[in-house]
Amino acid sequence: MEEALREDLTLVDLAPIIEIVAEGLPYDNQVENIGRLSGIRARLPRGQVDAKELWTPVFEAALKTPTKALPLLMKNIREDLGDDSRSKFDRALRELRFSCVLRVTGTANPELGNQADELLAAITVPEMITAAKSLRQTALNVRRVLMRPLFTATFVQFDPSVPDPESRRMELADLAVDVVTATDYLLSLLGGPATTSSQLVLATEVGTDHGHGPSDDEALDRLTRRRLDARGSAVRLGMRLLAELQCEAAKG
Repeated sequence: MEEALREDLTLVDLAPIIEIVAEGLPYDNQVENIGRLSGIRARLPRGQVDAKELWTPVFEAALKTPTKALPLLMKNIREDLGDDSRSKFDRALRELRFSCVLRVTGTANPELGNQADELLAAITVPEMITAAKSLRQTALNVRRVLMRPLFTATFVQFDPSVPDPESRRMELADLAVDVVTATDYLLSLLGGPATTSSQLVLATEVGTDHGHGPSDDEALDRLTRRRLDARGSAVRLGMRLLAELQCEAAKG
């Protein structure tokens, strides 16, 4: 059964940002004006409440409204913050992006890079199959999350240095597809011919030339080289995907 993946941002994710915003913009008229400017309708608490209690329903409403609401809210907040609060705000956004990357790449193994390393270090066919399937699932998770409207509106577009965030998002999604394709090819090679042993290189692991001496060895050698080449491609693409995701997370 596929492990559940938290793809959307939540108030828990945004809590550090809300704290900074509440400190930098503590007045109810600031909350109301920025919320209205951002197209967000939120019912604000009345009476003796602190700034965090005022901002929380605004962010909660932004999470439930169309995809551009949250980025627009962030933009409008940043423009109204003072220099010190803006610096804290930017750091919090960088940490949020990085935590999103860790969440996307974190499956059974700590991160995508570890899965690629495990695939590279695999010695037996079952080990390679297990590692390839893990890497494939993570790449699928990455693509699925990149294609989610809320995530796409917050993951890349937070960074003003990206000239075309939509193209960049699709570039990352395409790279994830390349990882899936590479692991699929590797898995197809690992699945046949029949593997009578768990060892990656084994003289009994042959094709239709079984029992014909040198032909068996040649067939095995070709199969082994194809498997190793396919594994190398999958590992390289997996590490490239991780590097690109971490690069995006570190921007800002």
